[in-house]
Amino acid sequence: WLKLAIQAGRVRIPAAPALDPLLPAMAKTFTREEVAKHNTRDDAWIIVDGDVYDITKFASVHPGGKSTLLDVAGQDTTEDFWGLHRHEVLDKYKRLKKGRLADAGPPRASASEVRCELSTVPFGEPAHLQGLSSPYFKESHIALRKAVRKFLADQDFVDDALECEAKSQAPSKELRKRLGDSGIVAMVQGPGPHLKLAPNGLLGGVQPDEFDYFHELVVQEERSRFFCPGWEDGIDGANSIGVPVILKYGSDWMKEEVLPPIIRGETTCCLAISEAYAGSDVAALRTRGVLDAKGENYIVNGTKKWITGGMYADWFVTAVRTGGKAAGGISMMLVPKSDEVQTTVIKSKYSSAAGTAFVAYEDAVVPKRNLFGQEGKGFQIIMSNFNHERWMICVVCVQRARLCTEEVFKWAMQRKVFGAKLVEQPVIREKLAQMFSGLEQCTAMGYEVTHAMNQKGPQSAEIGGGRAGLTYI
Repeated sequence: WLKLAIQAGRVRIPAAPALDPLLPAMAKTFTREEVAKHNTRDDAWIIVDGDVYDITKFASVHPGGKSTLLDVAGQDTTEDFWGLHRHEVLDKYKRLKKGRLADAGPPRASASEVRCELSTVPFGEPAHLQGLSSPYFKESHIALRKAVRKFLADQDFVDDALECEAKSQAPSKELRKRLGDSGIVAMVQGPGPHLKLAPNGLLGGVQPDEFDYFHELVVQEERSRFFCPGWEDGIDGANSIGVPVILKYGSDWMKEEVLPPIIRGETTCCLAISEAYAGSDVAALRTRGVLDAKGENYIVNGTKKWITGGMYADWFVTAVRTGGKAAGGISMMLVPKSDEVQTTVIKSKYSSAAGTAFVAYEDAVVPKRNLFGQEGKGFQIIMSNFNHERWMICVVCVQRARLCTEEVFKWAMQRKVFGAKLVEQPVIREKLAQMFSGLEQCTAMGYEVTHAMNQKGPQSAEIGGGRAGLTYI
């Protein structure tokens, strides 16, 4: 099958049917003979995929050295280019384009156009998007994927993600609002009445009543395609682990007053459990909440650590010890941001665009009505909430593995060594086979767990084992 896929050219990037949008309306055309005349240090042109580029000034700042470009001035360098570069490089330096060869035919689609399309690379998409049927996915799931992919391919999102990830900057509030307007903030919380709060409905024409966990899986996969995990967590990812507590255990006033602005992308919510003394050992947490003399408010003191999205949060779904030792003394409450709730950024292994925070509660006043459920029942809430959170993380990790696999396959088809493409080497084929096999195993188990979530709900005890197994593989 691999040989057939290669022969069929399934890894080629599709050509755009219309004129290249990167070229002016009246783009110039050249013959190869005309380009060949521009072959000197002071006048250097090259050809890549039929497009003509003036690299005279650029050569001196070329990361690979000036002579690398000048040595091929006046020539068609398509094969050399694709042996060293990704597609996005052509978009980045589109300003150097002079025109196109008269005999070149239709131009290659730009990288920004390709971002909107479903991949034809083997295993670059789930099997149901590459010709096979699936019992899990309907037309609404496919329509949603296409709509979300197109929406997130907008250059504003791409630029913000790359810049914030690299510079550890806070994601754009305006773009977070756009995520809310599109319904994405609502959809990453799973099915439920909250979907009707999306200001403009759901992308892809999906109706709230038909939305299931496979629809959420689609959205989670698509929003992870940026490969900017810090930015993704900072712009709305933290909501995915904090808001489900409000949805399942929150009182009516929380759903009426707190939830709508979050769904609209106007405010954010994070989950605050881990402490310096209590990471995996949740029952050992020390942050305390004590009722005041009137019994109306909890006074909360303590610290939380490694809190994703804490730097941007307006609400903290917080685990607090209101009783004795161990799990039975833990309660969950919704703590508003205030002067008594201070956050400090924590530098972690990934970008600080995630807003990972150290949170200090110093006599923070929390109304009694902000308690989730009953006092002393917080541990059960925490454990049940982990199911959706860990499932979401698994979905994102598998999707990123799929993207890596796609990139490896394309590079193996693109890069030549010893006079042949990398994919012709048996050792490379064996590595690809391992990647494909592992990827499809994880995908299949992920679908099984997702189906169970549709049947039992994400916070049910019955899916805990499957979800744990998915985390393991």
